[in-house]
Amino acid sequence: MKIGFCASLDRIKEVAAAGFDYIEPPMNALAALTDDAFEALLLDVKKIGLPVPAFNCMFPGNLALLNPDTSDGEILQYLQDMFSRVQRLGGRVAVFGSGKSRMRPESVPYDQAFRRLTQVTRIIGDAAGQHGVTAVIEPLNRTETNMINSVAEGACLKAAVNHPQVKLLADYYHIAMEGQPPEDLARVGGIAHCHIATLQGRKTPLEPEDGFKAMFAAMKQTDYQGLISVEGKCDDLLRDGPVAAEMLKKLYEEA
Repeated sequence: MKIGFCASLDRIKEVAAAGFDYIEPPMNALAALTDDAFEALLLDVKKIGLPVPAFNCMFPGNLALLNPDTSDGEILQYLQDMFSRVQRLGGRVAVFGSGKSRMRPESVPYDQAFRRLTQVTRIIGDAAGQHGVTAVIEPLNRTETNMINSVAEGACLKAAVNHPQVKLLADYYHIAMEGQPPEDLARVGGIAHCHIATLQGRKTPLEPEDGFKAMFAAMKQTDYQGLISVEGKCDDLLRDGPVAAEMLKKLYEEA
């Protein structure tokens, strides 16, 4: 099992030195780069040699996906530009979390918002597929968004979208925040990507917890073949990163 760390690409040397198998940076940060800056970044990443197989934070917060004034064309253009860069960096997975972007406006009824979110996610799947990327829906807790707040809801959106390049992610922190049973991962048929952080303080996990064990056991029931990305705060990555990576690999093997 490969364990990675979620961080911006300017920390790639630090993540590599901490012993992680890969780095998972934010996709929306790529939008701020000029073509020249991106080419320079690409060269740096290749020199360092740490894989970049996954990206999170798909959309910038100011792109309101469920706002009636936001067009399909605007969404698609952004995705095509970003997935092209993701592909060149070696990305194979892109996380559709972006809680602010997918927030349902108060004026939009839930059923209407869900139908629109389904359409947007199909657009994401089409654009991702053109660049060899799989998009994974990330259920987020209700302090971060008002759409798709549980693994079960994420599975329903995935089923409604019904796209080969759209799958499901589970994040232990959000599962625990919402009081969901980790066993739901197996009940809904499995996931394609995993994030993990402690419930208390949303930190990098350094010790085994029963919740982690239950989540990993459910993942193993479905023969999980994806990655596990640590998405927690860490005071000293060079000190704590190797401890976290080793602990999580052992915990998954024993689950």
